[in-house]
Amino acid sequence: MTPSTTSARRILAAALVVAAATTGCSTTVSGTAMPVRSGDSGQFDKLLEECIAVPDPTIAETVGADVVDQYFYGAVCMWTGVGAGGLIDVTFAWFENDALSRERDLADRLGYATEDVAVAGTTGFLSRRPADPSSCGISVAYSGVITWWVQYRGGSPADPCGAATELAELTLQRNQ
Repeated sequence: MTPSTTSARRILAAALVVAAATTGCSTTVSGTAMPVRSGDSGQFDKLLEECIAVPDPTIAETVGADVVDQYFYGAVCMWTGVGAGGLIDVTFAWFENDALSRERDLADRLGYATEDVAVAGTTGFLSRRPADPSSCGISVAYSGVITWWVQYRGGSPADPCGAATELAELTLQRNQ
């Protein structure tokens, strides 16, 4: 083989590799491009801003805390606060691909006491842990399921279900 033959073969081999690699990588998609979110999508305004569905000062006021401190941010958001009744834990979760029936089944399997409720015209349920009157959660259908959970750790006489329900109402009002 001559150097020019070797060069020609290398060029041909490289061209075949490039052609093979690019042939499998092209796709044509038909349709019209649409924005990911719109104002009436039934979802939170901005992805990854679920934890600010209700501002911290409003959470504090709703649960009776002097102030709340957010210590976890993600699909589940968590705050801790201190009020006249002691330490307060607050949790918010939004699972856009969840079903209310699935959350209800889970609460039932855990032995929680559940009660059907409607919040801002939306179907939901309250759940309480057995023998724990200081904690309560509410789950409501909203582009999946949102859940608020409030737990008073200091024996506060405040109603955890009332606080959780008010937080759910505030969330729905902000996002409708």
